[in-house]
Amino acid sequence: MPKSKALGSDDVSGYDFVKEILKGDPTCAINFYRLQKHPKRGYIIFELLLCEEAQSVNPHTSDPRRYLSKNSQKFISLYSISQDLDTELFLVNYAKKGTKHDEKIKVIKVLDLDNTGILKEKIWNTN
Repeated sequence: MPKSKALGSDDVSGYDFVKEILKGDPTCAINFYRLQKHPKRGYIIFELLLCEEAQSVNPHTSDPRRYLSKNSQKFISLYSISQDLDTELFLVNYAKKGTKHDEKIKVIKVLDLDNTGILKEKIWNTN
């Protein structure tokens, strides 16, 4: 299998370029954090969900259902893409390194989702 280059710094210019092209239209595109190929499981989509230190929740207590109304189309689109590509979809709650909850991580494997939200999932907390 060919080697991939190591992760480096973010390409903010690409993000800015897409924002300019979309001209504020929120329905034209979504981004997801990572598409990775596992040697046995196939492709996996990871969507990272940041818990800011000032929030009243931490990565273990935060739940996408609480803010589904703000991001419903993103989650619906991510799940739809995962189904079309026959991949697994993982939502990962995390906090920035050096903050109060930086060792808390919640992993949500989305098993079923519709327009009302996540219907079936597997969840585990880790660090």
